[in-house]
Amino acid sequence: MPKDGLSLEDKVGQLFWIGFRGTALEPPLRSLLERVRPGGLILFARNIESAPQVRSLNDALNGFLRIPPFIALDQEGGRVNRLRPILGPIPPNLALARRRAAARAVGQQAGAMVGALRSLGFSVNLAPVLDLSGPDPANGIGDRAFGEDPATVCRLARVFLETHLRAGVVPVGKHFPGLGAARADTHLTLPVILKSRARLTREDLVPYRRLRRQLPIVMAGHAYYSALQEEPPGPATLSRAVIEGLLRRRLGYRGLVVTDDLEMGAVEQEKGAAAQALAALAAGNDGLMFCGSEEKILEAYEGVLGAVLTGEVDERRVDRSLKRINALKARFLRPRRRARFSEKALERSRRALAALGAGQDSGSDPTARL
Repeated sequence: MPKDGLSLEDKVGQLFWIGFRGTALEPPLRSLLERVRPGGLILFARNIESAPQVRSLNDALNGFLRIPPFIALDQEGGRVNRLRPILGPIPPNLALARRRAAARAVGQQAGAMVGALRSLGFSVNLAPVLDLSGPDPANGIGDRAFGEDPATVCRLARVFLETHLRAGVVPVGKHFPGLGAARADTHLTLPVILKSRARLTREDLVPYRRLRRQLPIVMAGHAYYSALQEEPPGPATLSRAVIEGLLRRRLGYRGLVVTDDLEMGAVEQEKGAAAQALAALAAGNDGLMFCGSEEKILEAYEGVLGAVLTGEVDERRVDRSLKRINALKARFLRPRRRARFSEKALERSRRALAALGAGQDSGSDPTARL
């Protein structure tokens, strides 16, 4: 065991954010966690039945792993509402943005959601969506965005972010560098975005530039940008020009960068999970997300571990990401930050959200396929 107390297996495991099946910590999940030692765990609708069950599961996950994990979910509101069985329907962001007192409504929504997240044992919310709303409803964004105007998106997203940060829950801005102009859903296929670099700079990139100091984590999206990527069409997630060149160097972002789910349709699955994980790491991502298949999770983990052992990937590259991961965990995962389970807190959240009205979702949840 090295001086820092982390084996190479531990270090590689910290790069992984994984989903799983089931609503309790059963033996198959224990076996997976023991092998991969993930740095982050993501819950979906398939993992959520009731408030006591979710808190029990999260406590079990947190206690089982030697290195406390980030425990995350997508709680955007509107169509992407993992806690619907617990909190009921929630207005979509675009509906809130159209209200006269939009910032107050977003703050009320975010405050109610973050209170529930803390009570249920979550440390990360994979939200807000920083994409601009676009003309094509098929791209999976639509009313998940705060609007088509970058200034409006920045103003309302800042409220959402600051509400989470004050409460000690990590928000995640997504999907860099922006999916609003996509004409296809990245869950299904690879969109090609033909916007010029100048338009991307004055539109889609504005929220990431203005809010970079309020963003502990940025999630990279799976579209191809002809103005940004010189390589043959492939997701920006796997592009060093986009992650390291644009996000890190040009925009000066210093926080954690995680991929969107590397099992999505936009990522060429024929190459294999290990190859995709290694490509994401080479691009500059700190977190590698696999949300569905245990087989792919294990393949990716063993592939990255093997590459470090053989020297294909320098261990110092892993250490650079680990430094960012550890810093964020030290900031947000202190034991005293964990809230107790409170049905009263959940009821307050329900009442606050009900007062906002449910609104009307435009379409189905594009992430429900996971």
